[in-house]
Amino acid sequence: MKKHLITLFLLVNACWVFAQSSSQCARALSQAELAFEQGRLSDIISDYSNSNSGFTRCLEGGVFSVDEEIRAYKLLTKAYLFQDDEEMAEEMFVKLLGVDKEHQLAAEDPAELYLLKDKFKTEPILRVAVRGGLNKSLPSVIQNFNTFQTGQKRYNEKGNDTGLGIGFWAEVLAERHITKGIEVASGVQYRIATYEIEGEMIENDLNYVAKNTSNMLRIPLIARYSLNYDNKDEDGNRIKLLPYVFIGGSFDLMLKAKYLDTRRTGGTAYTLPDASQDLKEADQVSSTNVSIMGGLGVRFRVGRSEVDFFSIELRYDNSLFNYINPDNRWANKDVNFGIGHVEDDLTLNTVSISFGYTRSLYIPRKRKQYR
Repeated sequence: MKKHLITLFLLVNACWVFAQSSSQCARALSQAELAFEQGRLSDIISDYSNSNSGFTRCLEGGVFSVDEEIRAYKLLTKAYLFQDDEEMAEEMFVKLLGVDKEHQLAAEDPAELYLLKDKFKTEPILRVAVRGGLNKSLPSVIQNFNTFQTGQKRYNEKGNDTGLGIGFWAEVLAERHITKGIEVASGVQYRIATYEIEGEMIENDLNYVAKNTSNMLRIPLIARYSLNYDNKDEDGNRIKLLPYVFIGGSFDLMLKAKYLDTRRTGGTAYTLPDASQDLKEADQVSSTNVSIMGGLGVRFRVGRSEVDFFSIELRYDNSLFNYINPDNRWANKDVNFGIGHVEDDLTLNTVSISFGYTRSLYIPRKRKQYR
């Protein structure tokens, strides 16, 4: 009990000391801002140069809040600017950008500060987006094939033995803003796509179900246009809601393709042997493919500086080439004659919904013409 009381006392004491320090630092910043209004620029610079001054200890010691840090570095930038010390003004401005990545100048800020900002690239050098979601497979049949089937095959039908063809995908993209809301992005995507088929050989008597699932590694390349990217509202704040559209393409590499839950019902029941479930091993699916894609979404600015994004996206992927390898369509006799199923020539398309988070990466640097 005594030990807990000592710990509680030390914690309360630390909080009281920090509160006192915060209050003193707030006063130090207010005094510096008052000195600027009175034109005592050399006093501000002298105070900052003195490592023992309250202002410097608060700034360098991490006592200032984020808002106070922004005010302090902006104050120092202006003080050095008006003292014609361009080198130190640039140094303070870089520190300001380190706290507030895309600092937005106010209407009352001096023209000199606007000119200084124009010397720097304040946009991110790169954005890294992580996105994941669900996809629904939409097989598009090019040509039908069968052994004993008498009725139409049914793909992803709810209410039968087949399911909805729901899979999962995730991707990591590196994004770069080009100009006026136009961005390009590329990276890697992992996709699990599933489609399920119900076939009828003898009406209401002999049927089969075949579930095909594939794992793909995809390399997408995307071009995106965002509305409101540089726009501001009536109060001069950046608009937080950014709707966008995009188009692109993808190179698709097949990693794995298998049959799952594949069986014949009615008559003598038959379940596919484990050894006959691997389509990739039997070379019955195409090893590579190419897709085109398009979609729309919306991003929301998040974070203290509003430079990161949360996104919701709807996408359609259209495969250009046959998912099935026609040369080995009949290679699996257990599937063809045991189950009674033969894969159709088809393109494996998907529609998906996803959620993502985008992180902006910054390195403030001077523009080439100012070096």
